[in-house]
Amino acid sequence: MKKRLAIALMLGGSLFIKAQIGINMSAPEAVLHVDGQKNTVSATPASYYDDVVITSSGNMGAGTKSPKTRLDLRSNEHLNALGIGGTSQTASAAKAGAMRYNSGTQDLSYSDGSSWITLAHKAPNDFVDAENSSAQSFTSGTQTALTNWTKKTDVNGNFNAGTGVFVASKTGIYIVAFTFSLASGTIANDSRYETLIQTNSASSATNKVFKCVGSYPGTNSLSNRVAGGCSGIFNLNQGDNITVSLNQALGTAKTLDTDGSLTSLSIFGL
Repeated sequence: MKKRLAIALMLGGSLFIKAQIGINMSAPEAVLHVDGQKNTVSATPASYYDDVVITSSGNMGAGTKSPKTRLDLRSNEHLNALGIGGTSQTASAAKAGAMRYNSGTQDLSYSDGSSWITLAHKAPNDFVDAENSSAQSFTSGTQTALTNWTKKTDVNGNFNAGTGVFVASKTGIYIVAFTFSLASGTIANDSRYETLIQTNSASSATNKVFKCVGSYPGTNSLSNRVAGGCSGIFNLNQGDNITVSLNQALGTAKTLDTDGSLTSLSIFGL
């Protein structure tokens, strides 16, 4: 009896060693084979994109049944991004070879066993191009920020089109150009307008205003369209804001022209 039991255990152990486990599939092709959407077709590479496998050599594949490295993400549909998050661990605790993402500086670091070393990189420069066809109204004699823009380009997603506030993604030099056009209307005698580009920061050293002025001296008896602009160069810290405003003193309330191409804003970080 004992002899028979020993033989049965040996056979069972042998079968266990050679067994393959399949989840959502009846014919697994690795030691562990998970078919996420239960759609795998044998020998059809395109159908493995949602599969996860662990092979007998200890390699793990996500999107491939034949991983060539300890972790292989090279799937047929090329959605192969590797997500890396931040960590509060010290470099020595994480051990040499660990990597982390730094959200503040938007870069990656690796541990050499004692320090976090920043990988060489160049983040894309900020660039915003926007137009305004909102017909926004401006009360005479009141400075008002322009809002409700239409973004044409926003490389790093740092411009809030609704509020008109731009946030610098990194410290550097920024070139700003702003133009506007008001709908046709009467212009008061000896009137003027101001266009303003200003920064708002926790650091008073970077709070600056560029102001451009247009004037209509003397008697203005005809209805006319008022247009103008302003540009400036700013040295910004990461997180500093830029807004553009109009202060018109033309006698009555004015609205922006509804032709968006006539009111524009561009911001470029060097």
